Amino acid sequence: MSDIEEVVDKFSGFLTKAQAEQLLKDGLYVQPKASSNAAARGNTSVKELLNRIKTQDNKKADADAEAKESIVNVKDIVYRIFNPQLISSQGRERTRRTIILGEEGSTIALSLWGKLSDLIDMNAFERGDTVIVSNALINSAGGELRTGQSTIINRVSPSKVGVLTDYSNISSDIRRTDIIGRVLEIDPIRHVNRLGKPGQMAVASCVVTDSANAVAASFWGSSAIATTRMRTNDTIKIEFCDLRVRDGRLQIIANDDSRVVASNAFAKRLGKR
Repeated sequence: MSDIEEVVDKFSGFLTKAQAEQLLKDGLYVQPKASSNAAARGNTSVKELLNRIKTQDNKKADADAEAKESIVNVKDIVYRIFNPQLISSQGRERTRRTIILGEEGSTIALSLWGKLSDLIDMNAFERGDTVIVSNALINSAGGELRTGQSTIINRVSPSKVGVLTDYSNISSDIRRTDIIGRVLEIDPIRHVNRLGKPGQMAVASCVVTDSANAVAASFWGSSAIATTRMRTNDTIKIEFCDLRVRDGRLQIIANDDSRVVASNAFAKRLGKR
């Protein structure tokens, strides 16, 4: 098996050969070495990792030992995915995305930067996917995961989180749900003053359909910025959004707590009516 074929296989077929070749070229995929400490350590769940950190704290290790980073392989469920954001650092802008791994009550944040952040949308990773994050760095004192040069993310199994694809029977408000639709209209981003806070917030409006019903969608903050990566007729997934019913009309609300992504991978879930 060639290196390119191995990468495609590792990502469960969600990568094309061209995308796999680009990952290898950019150095975002590193073949794990059998002799590496992380490989020898095996995969750990978020709960096990948090218990390990707690145990280290209880032992009151010296400050230098607590601050030292170690390499871990984490296998767990993607609890949340956030939209990427541009962060200004040392005079330049970088893309950062936060994903939350684990389950209710036992979660840990992982920060992804640049092309590794882009990989999440490019390969349509979803809330609820089981993933393996290999060669991540953990700081016991900070309690957060971060990526290194050899960090990779593989999908082990797809999401089992329910997704709304038929809007016909929604008659009351629903909070923090996931929805799939096809884009009919996209309005340009505008900026409005924040209520009770300084500065302005990006706002965008959109109309999506489940192939039978057209619904207005309102995007705020990072979700509004995400609409700049969408086009008419794209199939999109909106995670952790709110549905509101007013005067019999349904509206979709997405904000900084939500995640918006366009991908052809979602198109087959929409029925033809």
